[in-house]
Amino acid sequence: MGKKSLHSEESEEALAAKILLLEEELASLKQSLQAQHAIRQLRASAAGDYGNDEQDAPAPSLGTKGKATEGPIFDESWVMETLKFLVKQQHSSSPLQVLAQVGKLLDLREIGLWGWDAHSASVSLLNQWAAQDLSDTTRQRLQHPDWLYFLLKPESSYFRQLRDGNALALTATDHDLAEATQGLRALDIYNSLIIPLCEQAQLRGFMTLHRDNPRTWHAQDTKALTSLLAWLFRFMHQHEQLRVMVDRDTRYQYAMEATNDGLWDWNLLTNKIYFSRSYLRMLGYDYEDLPGNLDTLRDYFVHPDDVDTMLGEYQSAIDNRQESLQLQFRMLHRDGNIIWVHSKAKFFEPDHQGHASRCVGVNTDISDFMTSREELLSAKAQADLASKTKSEFLARVSHEIRTPMNAIIGIGYLMQDTQLDEQQQSYLTSINSAADSLLQIINQLLDFSKIEAGRVILEYAHFDLDQLFEKISRLFEISALHRSVNIVYDIKPEVPRFLRGDASRLSQILGHLISNAFQYSNTNQVIVRVVRKSQTSRQVVLEFSVEDAGLGMTEEKLTHIKERLVFNKNTPETEKNTYGLGICSHLVHLMQGDFSIDSSLNKGCKVTFSAAFEHSHLGEKTLINHPRDLNNIRALIVDDNTIARTIIASTARSIHLQVDEIDNPIAAIERIRQADNLGQPYHFILLDYRMPNMNGLQLTGLIKSDRSLKQKPRVFLISAYHRDEISSADPNAILVDEFLSKPVSESRLFDAISQAIGREQLLQDISPKIITPTDIEELLENARILIAEDNIVNQQVIRGILKKKKITTVIATNGIEALKLLEATSEPFDAILMDLEMPEMDGLEATRRIRAGQLRANNLQQNIPIVAVTAQAMRGDRERCLAAGMNGYISKPVNPELLYTTLADILRKKKVTNGNSHH
Repeated sequence: MGKKSLHSEESEEALAAKILLLEEELASLKQSLQAQHAIRQLRASAAGDYGNDEQDAPAPSLGTKGKATEGPIFDESWVMETLKFLVKQQHSSSPLQVLAQVGKLLDLREIGLWGWDAHSASVSLLNQWAAQDLSDTTRQRLQHPDWLYFLLKPESSYFRQLRDGNALALTATDHDLAEATQGLRALDIYNSLIIPLCEQAQLRGFMTLHRDNPRTWHAQDTKALTSLLAWLFRFMHQHEQLRVMVDRDTRYQYAMEATNDGLWDWNLLTNKIYFSRSYLRMLGYDYEDLPGNLDTLRDYFVHPDDVDTMLGEYQSAIDNRQESLQLQFRMLHRDGNIIWVHSKAKFFEPDHQGHASRCVGVNTDISDFMTSREELLSAKAQADLASKTKSEFLARVSHEIRTPMNAIIGIGYLMQDTQLDEQQQSYLTSINSAADSLLQIINQLLDFSKIEAGRVILEYAHFDLDQLFEKISRLFEISALHRSVNIVYDIKPEVPRFLRGDASRLSQILGHLISNAFQYSNTNQVIVRVVRKSQTSRQVVLEFSVEDAGLGMTEEKLTHIKERLVFNKNTPETEKNTYGLGICSHLVHLMQGDFSIDSSLNKGCKVTFSAAFEHSHLGEKTLINHPRDLNNIRALIVDDNTIARTIIASTARSIHLQVDEIDNPIAAIERIRQADNLGQPYHFILLDYRMPNMNGLQLTGLIKSDRSLKQKPRVFLISAYHRDEISSADPNAILVDEFLSKPVSESRLFDAISQAIGREQLLQDISPKIITPTDIEELLENARILIAEDNIVNQQVIRGILKKKKITTVIATNGIEALKLLEATSEPFDAILMDLEMPEMDGLEATRRIRAGQLRANNLQQNIPIVAVTAQAMRGDRERCLAAGMNGYISKPVNPELLYTTLADILRKKKVTNGNSHH
């Protein structure tokens, strides 16, 4: 290895190679300077010798005019004269004129100028002259470089000769060149000369000359043409560069004329500024109206209020050595109007300290954009004000509507504990159901978040999945009196009954899918299945499916529907409202689930979706341990629908009933009689209301009137109708012992069986009780609750609900009274139910004072649990309540079960906290 230099990590050999390369480049530079000096001399000489008229290329003084002789024709003086001609003419056709003169004087058939690319080892024709009588075929064949490639093979002696700068003569009579001249002879070319152009020991190109006679090439002509070739190449190269520059300048001028942007070029040393015509036109000035300098920019162009800021930004960018800058400022039109511009600048030519000395940029007129932005900001401010006003209006409407609704629902709940006959009980149940439906409609109407942002805000409240499905069944089976429809529910035992989530949205999704199934499938039966997909400590994911066995759909239609299921919030509102499946898919995704559709023609359709729910404080089911042992209770399921019968039988077996199944009402009578004769009577008969040939009521009449039965079973009728709705249509309805609403869940069936057992001693004897403690009852019993509520009806409702759990209550009509009661009481309260809107002092302010320890004589209750009870139920209320220090939130109308569980949960936490504090 070579030694290392002290000043570099490169070897001495590498440095020597670099020095040699620099010397070669210096020699090339000197040659170029000499050529430029010669051109300037030629231009001066040409201007004196030729004047301004166009002339033919100069002819040599040697030889005989008109016909070539055996001696030389060209010399160096002719080369100089030709160069003067080229310099004077400065036209792209001048090289061709020179070639024509050479061709005529040497009696040639064709001359070609070729460029050589060493990287790709290829040639390209740059210019060509041909005799007038040369055929088009021969001219075209000579234009194609195929005849040259044999000579230009890197390993050939011909190529080495040309690369060394020596001309190559090809004669057809030379047998050694027969292979090289084979293609030329076919074109009647018998004598050719190839003159290379070499610069810096590199082949750059060559000139090819062709004759159809054997006349030899004179050495002096070859030398003169070699000199001429170098100048021809330089002239063509310079002319090509000039053409490119002219095209680029023309393109630039056209672009600047076409654009509305203004170009500027600022010399930061002299403060001279070039303003393009489009720049001046933007401001209403002509090209030479004002001088191009910084004073013009500052005094005439830029708005006086923005000058200092704009110049300061540029100075800061220069000081910080930034490469570019963008800013917006105002400029003044000549007529006084203000123009907003967006300026993009780039800094160039830094000095020794790195500070730019030149800045080039473009100004774009954004006046329309700024005007539109101001209009948008103004419109947004108005929209925000309108939104705030609307929110306040909706909050007031919500409060005013929910207050009487609370009374209706609350008093209806209290009436359930009074003495009512079956018809009154049925009417009361219908009232409660209608009130719940009305409340759901009110919630949807007052969902202002959807109106404001095109989004749906999900609620998180405890709900009963059985009740949700019961309402759906009644909605469809009762409203379809003109058509017999059947909804079969297959709810797996592992599915929790109690959940926390948005029951209203879940009901909306299921209702729409069931409605679609009945409407488009041309079938009377729809199966709704629910399974538990996964479960964690925080949530449970359920999978719902709605399927029918109807018409189905083609693959093309299914693909089209799936494409439209991608919900787009930018879709027009009218399309959103009309395309229900898209809304369902959107709601499912909000519930962190998936939505899919499968269908085949004439094989029905199945829509599957999943949804995530939180666990309810009530637990998964009401039956953790069965209070009675039902292993000795026998039941017969009678239903012509195989799927529905199988599902109900599975539900009955899950509570440990002994179950038999039958699909024919007539056969059911015989089965009941046989079991009774064998001493193994059925205790319960579960009948479907709608069966062919004989419905459930008719079968009930036969069972109850059969005198041969020693022990008549209790009959449960399964239907979406209530007792009063059926009794008016058939007198046998009075014989039914119990009506079970669809879907028949495990807990609902167990409740009905347990109630029937409680009324008959025989059944009690064969199903002994299993006593289990109730945690909620124990927590709430004898609790002392302060109710802060100004509405008398609401006071009665809440007090009545709490009384059912043996809870002691004290009433305060506003926040001030609540504080006084807390200060004066000797027996502490366990919790406070606090209304938000009350006269004199509202619930939020009262809560803040309690948490701040402002109870004069009794600060022991500073941490008392406080639950908000409000009729507002608007978005943000929950957050405001929690921020004020409340522990929970319940909206009106009050749901009794939710109130019990909320209080029980708070009291349980309080009990644990107090227990820990004593240790």
